Amino acid sequence: MYSRLLLGSTLILAAPLAKAQDYDWSVTPYLWAAGIEGDSALGPIHSDVSVDFSDLVDVLAGAALVHVEAQREGYGFFGDLVYLSLEPDPETENVGGQIQTQADTTIVEAGYLRKGSRVDLEVGVRYWDFELELQPTTLPTINRDTDWVDGFVGVRNTRELSDKWNLTTRANIGGGGTSFTYGIGLTFGRELESGSQFVFGLKLLDIDYQKSSVNGVPFSLDTMFLGGTIGYMFD
Repeated sequence: MYSRLLLGSTLILAAPLAKAQDYDWSVTPYLWAAGIEGDSALGPIHSDVSVDFSDLVDVLAGAALVHVEAQREGYGFFGDLVYLSLEPDPETENVGGQIQTQADTTIVEAGYLRKGSRVDLEVGVRYWDFELELQPTTLPTINRDTDWVDGFVGVRNTRELSDKWNLTTRANIGGGGTSFTYGIGLTFGRELESGSQFVFGLKLLDIDYQKSSVNGVPFSLDTMFLGGTIGYMFD
């Protein structure tokens, strides 16, 4: 609850500030064709979390992704929302049964950007909400919902490749709620006559999370999200 209030307050305070100080806004709805690889565990039950790029459309039950920035000379603010609801095919257990897995992931990122002569500095918080439902054929359904907040620091570099093309590179590391988290992103932008941009690239996010008790059951998640992104930046 407190983590939701923290992130909500950050975004609510940043928005009127940006409007009052005449920031340069950009809003980018995008798609993330993320392959997902890793494993999760609820107590003694372990389940692979594995989705190939080619299978994403088949297992994706819902999604919402948008990136927002407000910048002016010297600094700025940014936010990112990722919501993915996945229903992978059942997997076979060693004992011969099957596990049906459903995972809902919400990631909300809010941060401050300090511009440098060559490299920009990012500092922020990343809120995670992860709901995992396991349905073993021989056991009752297990459903656990947990959330946490990580702090992160990172660097960003944006350079012009030509009159119409640019490349933005981001890298960050974090922790707090998780044992360790890191992210990497490459985004190419093609500027249009309207001033908006067509953007595409690659995004990686890796998490290593363990908690001794989620509603009385030990929970762990070690998963990587990796895939291409494509979107439209309204500027």
